[in-house]
Amino acid sequence: MLQRYRIRWTKVGRTRFISARDLTSVWERALRRADLPIAYSEGFTPHPKVSFPDALPVGVRSTGEYAELTFAAPIEPASDLAALSATLPAGMDITTYLEVPDGAPKLAKMLRVTLWELAWPPVDLTELRELLATRAEELLASTSVEVIRHRPDGDRTIDVRPAVLALAASTRPGTPTRDAHTVLRAVLRNDGPTVRPTDLHAALAPDEVAAPAAVTRCVQGTEVPGGVADALDGEVEPLVPDVDAEAA
Repeated sequence: MLQRYRIRWTKVGRTRFISARDLTSVWERALRRADLPIAYSEGFTPHPKVSFPDALPVGVRSTGEYAELTFAAPIEPASDLAALSATLPAGMDITTYLEVPDGAPKLAKMLRVTLWELAWPPVDLTELRELLATRAEELLASTSVEVIRHRPDGDRTIDVRPAVLALAASTRPGTPTRDAHTVLRAVLRNDGPTVRPTDLHAALAPDEVAAPAAVTRCVQGTEVPGGVADALDGEVEPLVPDVDAEAA
């Protein structure tokens, strides 16, 4: 009896440099080490039934990656998925799981939006936050914002405005383990033409502001007032980071 689970997992640290092409091999090795009964496809080249809805650009960190795993026999999710998480490379951790009921919509359809975070180091924090906030307001008030995406096969002009649902700039104060930094969070639609954080930076302030020092895909799911509800457990990731909660 086949059993399907949907998981949320992280891709941080050195693992953010694992390409989408190599990702399947990483998971296949981890499943083998964890000795879990993953199901395999049929045909001349069977491969484990692990599907990833959306590839993450190389070098981008994420706390909101998702996958669907199909097992050929029942598993004990609490212990077996914990064992699988332990066999994955450092930086790749399973944080949430959900058994897929019969008739459930496809995983990709549940990932309607993404909350992205762009972060800059502590240089003129107030000035940078105010500039980003102003540009964000201007973008949201516009009906069309075109940027040029440079590609090896030729430049392409895209309109980023239809994909942008919400933007918020804020400053995170320093902590004993982290310097203060400026943050821009954006809720982008996943349907339609793909808009990446690099496109958003190009639309906001490419000349005045250097490329962000870090980009994170925080969560995927459904837009709700003030943030995004995770596709699996419904927990809301706020558009404006809760600084007090982070410091606790």
